[in-house]
Amino acid sequence: MVDFNSVIETWHDFYSVLSQVSATFAGLLFVSLSLRHELLNHPEFVRVKRLAQHTFKAFLFLVIFALIFIIPKAGLLGTTIPLFLVALYAFVITARGLHIELKDKCEYAVQVSGASKIYLLSMLTYLMFGVVAVLLFLGIDKALYLVVGLVIWTLALVTTSSWKLLAELNADNMSQKCE
Repeated sequence: MVDFNSVIETWHDFYSVLSQVSATFAGLLFVSLSLRHELLNHPEFVRVKRLAQHTFKAFLFLVIFALIFIIPKAGLLGTTIPLFLVALYAFVITARGLHIELKDKCEYAVQVSGASKIYLLSMLTYLMFGVVAVLLFLGIDKALYLVVGLVIWTLALVTTSSWKLLAELNADNMSQKCE
């Protein structure tokens, strides 16, 4: 049987770059949203603000997932348990965000088209990160290749979400307030 630490070590550069890229995107999103903070603080932009928070967290979760994999000599349990717990936490708070989004019936609030789909796809992604943790725990090292797809998927999803947010905020859609 192959040593788990040596398998993870071969992926070190990938996860190091992933953490740097995700942190950079999170920083860019933070700066761009900060420039439009006056809009985000209006009540009619509450749904846009929630999606912005979700998107920012998604970038940070990618950073956390990457950091878990580059912890020196963490071993099987030191990698799979934190990976599973973070994936579970991300899934739960995303499910909570989706529930709030679906419950929000304010017709006049500015919203981002496809926000519910972004939440659902994010939940699926975090579920799959949990599956990867279980597969790795069971000794299936090839599950690391699933992470590549999940990372590409997540980067595409949150980049799309970021673009939608910025386009919505640049449109200056100041609509009527919800009553």
